[in-house]
Amino acid sequence: MLGNSLRELLFIRLCILLLQYGTPILLAGLALTAAIGGWDALTHPASEVGLGYVLIDLLYALFLWIPYNRRLWDEADHPPPLSPTDRRALFLRCNDNVPDFDRYLRLWFLGADPAEIRRDNVCDFILWAFFDRRPGAESDDEATEVADYLDIIEQRLGHELKPGRGRAQSLRLTFDSIETRYRSWIWYVLIGIVDMGTHVQLAWRGFEYHALPAAKFAAVLPPRVQSVFARNRSASGELSYWHRQHTAKDKKPIVFLHGIGVGLWTYASFLSSLGQPQKVGGDDDGDGNGGQVGIIALEIMPVSFRLTAAPLGKLDFLDEMERVLAAHGWDQFVLLTHSYGSALATHMLHSDAFAARIDSVVLVDPVTILLHMPDVAFNFTRPAAGRERVAALNIIWKEELVTKGREKEKKMDALEINGNGNGDGAAVTRSGRRPQQRNVAVCLAGRDLIVDTLSVARYLAGNEHWLPGLGDSDADSDRAEADDALEDVQREVGYGHLEKDGIELLWFDGLDHAQVFDEQKRYDKVQAVIHRFCSN
Repeated sequence: MLGNSLRELLFIRLCILLLQYGTPILLAGLALTAAIGGWDALTHPASEVGLGYVLIDLLYALFLWIPYNRRLWDEADHPPPLSPTDRRALFLRCNDNVPDFDRYLRLWFLGADPAEIRRDNVCDFILWAFFDRRPGAESDDEATEVADYLDIIEQRLGHELKPGRGRAQSLRLTFDSIETRYRSWIWYVLIGIVDMGTHVQLAWRGFEYHALPAAKFAAVLPPRVQSVFARNRSASGELSYWHRQHTAKDKKPIVFLHGIGVGLWTYASFLSSLGQPQKVGGDDDGDGNGGQVGIIALEIMPVSFRLTAAPLGKLDFLDEMERVLAAHGWDQFVLLTHSYGSALATHMLHSDAFAARIDSVVLVDPVTILLHMPDVAFNFTRPAAGRERVAALNIIWKEELVTKGREKEKKMDALEINGNGNGDGAAVTRSGRRPQQRNVAVCLAGRDLIVDTLSVARYLAGNEHWLPGLGDSDADSDRAEADDALEDVQREVGYGHLEKDGIELLWFDGLDHAQVFDEQKRYDKVQAVIHRFCSN
């Protein structure tokens, strides 16, 4: 991942300029060439290359980019509505985990002046966020429910919202138009080259590629030539993946779900060394008999800079994932994710079929913890927007991370604190059964530009002073002071390791989103935890 130096910033800006406006720039240059040297100047080889580029780009825009872009104009497909009871429970839980409510509203309203965020503005936001309703489309019962939520928000703010409507506008992706930016065809040529490089590296390191059916060759652009000649076909008709044999019989295999980017290229070195018989951090993390830990690394094409079909819905994804795991006979496994992959992990953790099978979870740069907070939507999608309503489907709470078993059973059993006087404070169910616990680790980057990792860390740590210099105040000035304190006291990558409420928290000071995968000395610390989880 690129850093934030001036040189790197200028480089990426130049690349974006050429990818978006390369054709107009070439056309202007060709017109200037013809004006100076006459039409014969366009027969020069350099001019012919430029004309060829422009022609290809025009054909690509007409037959590929415009048709794929048109589907973004379709009406959003909202999830099934929640019951009033479940909706209120979600609202209260989200609001109980907002460290700074003034900041919360400001970011959801795009940094608007608080004086312009008035009662009707917040009413519109609530209707969208928890009801999928436009103003005026709510029923009388829903209007009463919204009014109750507004009263709760005013209590959290410590003052009443001004009546009426101000000029503030909130993020509402499912209602607002989506702004898209053009990418030249050369971008997808580069993606194809990176894709082939990823294929060669993983195949060289002992992974086997399981391609989509040959009939779906044209379903992904740029075309994946390697899928035509693949010896193995995916058990799923929708998910391609890489598989490494699981030969360490005394360990659990790993399922990896990647984030938004260029696919598995970012993680190729990390995955290649993961689960191999070796010493990490001075401890023998091998299996002792020469075996290796198996890995299934999905390829999630809709978030891999490809032109392809829309992402699978929750139930379809779970069905396809079950087919993949069944084909390899995997029952218990360690679930490892990065960034967007935590959203798919949430589907699996909430699933009756998967929850008890996920023995351990490692989330690197997760975006679904405190997903109701505006940071992910604001930082990642501007000038596009994010949507709060995804919280009902994708948000994950720390209690759900550590407890195995079905969500329905957890609700019915109503966990209580053990009162038998043994002092261990372990939770038991009304029936006297201890809920099964899974191993959980969350890895956060101190300079993450997408996630408010400071708030996530405080939430996971129970708002304790878990790192030197890290206070528990939520004011913006105190957040800056805490950030400065972290910079002063943390010099070693990976400094900050806490175990709290069954969750291991790894803090990587000074790193941005995904930078933990850039160097082995960084991801060694993550791998050490994964190896330990595989062995438990």
